[in-house]
Amino acid sequence: MKNRRLNELVFVLALVLLIGISIGHISAQETVYLNMGSTSSTSGLYAWAVASASVINKADNNTRVTVIESGAALDNLRRVKDGAFDFALCVDSASAMQLYKGISTFEGEGWEPIRWLFLRNAITNRLHVRADSGITTFADLAGKKFCPGFPGASSTTNFINFNEVTGTGIDLEFASLGDAINSFKQGKIVGMQKSSSMTSLDSSLIEVDFKIPLAVIGYSEEDMKKIRAEYPYITFFETPAGSIQQLPDHPTIMEEGQVVGAIASSNLPEEVGYEIVKAYVEGFEKVAAAYPGIKGWDPISDVFELVAPGGEIPIHAGLYKYCLEKGIEVPERFIPPESKK
Repeated sequence: MKNRRLNELVFVLALVLLIGISIGHISAQETVYLNMGSTSSTSGLYAWAVASASVINKADNNTRVTVIESGAALDNLRRVKDGAFDFALCVDSASAMQLYKGISTFEGEGWEPIRWLFLRNAITNRLHVRADSGITTFADLAGKKFCPGFPGASSTTNFINFNEVTGTGIDLEFASLGDAINSFKQGKIVGMQKSSSMTSLDSSLIEVDFKIPLAVIGYSEEDMKKIRAEYPYITFFETPAGSIQQLPDHPTIMEEGQVVGAIASSNLPEEVGYEIVKAYVEGFEKVAAAYPGIKGWDPISDVFELVAPGGEIPIHAGLYKYCLEKGIEVPERFIPPESKK
């Protein structure tokens, strides 16, 4: 009788242990569903967002990402802060830093949990005009109708700020990309701003250039001095003469540059962030096939070189874990506080 009861007890304990292991296994394999902010579906960058989500979804990581169209950088930052997005793409480091510190666009809205995930590339917020317009510099736009982009984009906000601090007096016409191109073709505006890779026009404007020859213009030393006095974290890149593929005759100009990539918050678990970064890096070639603008850029290390001291935000703990695993050196100023504990 005693042996029977002992056997029954052992059986029950074994059953409880097996059930516990099974439940733990199921929990570990539970699918994580994430909302990812992107940009307007009419933007050429939307292809990058969709391709990035695709490689994450296809990786063996129990993570499922839904791409949600948005108003780009500033909209993405606010919606990550509000919890509507778990992470977001198409965000420049300068805007993320403004939210982190609660300055400029995000005056009084400082939010420490914002974190960097991975790099897309460095770009220019390029200023396009008609080649026969006679406009050669930012200052020449004074009093003329020009489209800086659509409200909510960081490039648009920057241009508004530049117009104010330089006192140029440009007549700003806000519009979506499609509407801006139509207005430009019809002569309703003298030009438009559109983010582009360093060495090429944006794909949406290459077709325009075939019909209406374009020129690109830059900022003078005086303009940059005024802008940096107010916004010291703004970066300007030199675009050497003839370096833009479609415009071989353009002169050397100074253009506003941005370091762009993906952001999340410290509220996103370390392991989830790690899986996102790992999937993106391992699927990099597939993403590049959909959006060639990322070719030649290191999605992890380049941000440590490109972002000047004072303009950074901490990286996500998942990215830091990935860097440690791969032996990638992370400057102290980028290490998140949660990874120092």
